[in-house]
Amino acid sequence: MGGHRNPGPTGTGTAGNGHSAHSGNTHSHSGEPSSGHKKNQHTKPHPTGTPASVKPVPTSNRVKRVVVVFNADTSTGEVFAVAPDGSILLKGDVVVGGKDSPTPTGTYHALRWESNHVSQKYGSYANTPWDQSPLGLNAFGPFQLHLKELESRGIYLHGTMGPSWNPFTALNSLLSPTSHGCVRMSNRTDIGLHDLMPHPEGIEVKISTDKNDIPTGQGKPQGNP
Repeated sequence: MGGHRNPGPTGTGTAGNGHSAHSGNTHSHSGEPSSGHKKNQHTKPHPTGTPASVKPVPTSNRVKRVVVVFNADTSTGEVFAVAPDGSILLKGDVVVGGKDSPTPTGTYHALRWESNHVSQKYGSYANTPWDQSPLGLNAFGPFQLHLKELESRGIYLHGTMGPSWNPFTALNSLLSPTSHGCVRMSNRTDIGLHDLMPHPEGIEVKISTDKNDIPTGQGKPQGNP
């Protein structure tokens, strides 16, 4: 999901002159309203019908930076969580914006997590909180990561429809094969990234179309198989 007008220039982290700024309790996934925020919710939500086992979430961050590299022609790519020593802690597939609503590239900074984001714009697939929907049928998934420089444009990193263990982003194609500018992760990756960096404020998030930006660190990443 997500939405904006004009992409920021590559490598600058500049939000540009896109989406109009929002304030109060209104977010702009293509202008849709949002429910009130639940900041830094670290208890993992589980929608009805999925396993209810909840493991403790670490209280400190293990991630130094997040890197998203995608192919603008296919609107698909990968997200990486990189540790301070350069090792890859998490790797997962992503879907980004299409040609009519491209995902901006640049270097940004995480602001906060929001759990159970809802919107009235996309009907029943988005207006019920993920953890209250049967099988998690909410287009934004369990967690949504806000970015400081893109906050006013409604561009986020977030999950997808389906249960917490869902390793795919395909269910969101019921609404759109691409996002409206956001970076869409599987719920497995979304929850994994949240758990690795429960206090995200200030963590660098690089979004790029350059394959040279793919991290080369060693490690055994969790995430999609």
